[in-house]
Amino acid sequence: TIPDDPIEQIDLALENIFRNLRAANMDIKDLIKLTYYLVGEIDTAKRREVVASKLQGHKPCSTLLYVARLATPALKVEIDAWASRAE
Repeated sequence: TIPDDPIEQIDLALENIFRNLRAANMDIKDLIKLTYYLVGEIDTAKRREVVASKLQGHKPCSTLLYVARLATPALKVEIDAWASRAE
C-alpha cells in the first residue's frame, strides 16, 4: 500500500532500497548515488530528517528533482539508488 504522506513514501522507498541492498549482500555504505524525484512541495526539514536518520551518517552523492508527475497520481516520491562494492 502506498501511503498518502510523501514523508512516509520517502521512508518506505528507502526501506525498499535497504532491503534490496541486503539481498545483494550490500549495506548502506555501499550506496554511491541517490536521485530523488518529488511531486509537489514536501516539507524540506522533515525530508532531510528522515533521510539523515535512514542513512545513519552516510552521505552518498545526491540529486533532487521536482517533476510534474510520476507513474501514478498516488506516487509523490521516487528514489533511484546506485550502489557499488569493491571486491
